[in-house]
Amino acid sequence: MATNEEKLSKFNEAIHHYAEEQRRKIEDEVKKFKEKELNEAENEVLLEAYQLIQKEMAQMRNNITKEMAHREMDARRELLEKRRKIMEEIFTQAAERLKEFAQSQEYQDWMKRHCQKLAETFSQPGTVLFVRPEDRKLESLLKSAFGTACEVQEDEEIHLGGIRAQNLAMGLVADDTLDALLENQQEWFEENSGLQVQ
Repeated sequence: MATNEEKLSKFNEAIHHYAEEQRRKIEDEVKKFKEKELNEAENEVLLEAYQLIQKEMAQMRNNITKEMAHREMDARRELLEKRRKIMEEIFTQAAERLKEFAQSQEYQDWMKRHCQKLAETFSQPGTVLFVRPEDRKLESLLKSAFGTACEVQEDEEIHLGGIRAQNLAMGLVADDTLDALLENQQEWFEENSGLQVQ
């Protein structure tokens, strides 16, 4: 039979063994808890880092898009300005050539032909032919070319030459001035010159 001491020793050993087992269980649980918490914290940090990266990337894309839009607008503005200057230069040169033409004998022939064409439309009396002040000297040529009675008046608004006819009784006005012809060419030039900005 076992003595009390042996029983006590076995009891102590059993308690000690049980305590060790409980301690290991608690340590394992603590270890698992720490791992779980660490994994959760790690996942949370990774998620926050991912969200921050995504936010930064979205902001960068937005900034790049804005910058590209600004650059495109600046480039368009620059192209439009260049196109405007080219057109201005071309039409200034054309106006100069028209002024030279208005000093030639060919211009007098041109005025005579256009006056005859206007006479076909303005067939009733009361027609007034408006010309630039420099062309007042062509009055007899114009009246002769027109054929029927008409009046010739100066118009300071006509700079390049040509004729603007008006007949209030007929309710007609025709602008056959070089100024109007040149102005009408601007729209055609814009559409057909190949200088469009897209």
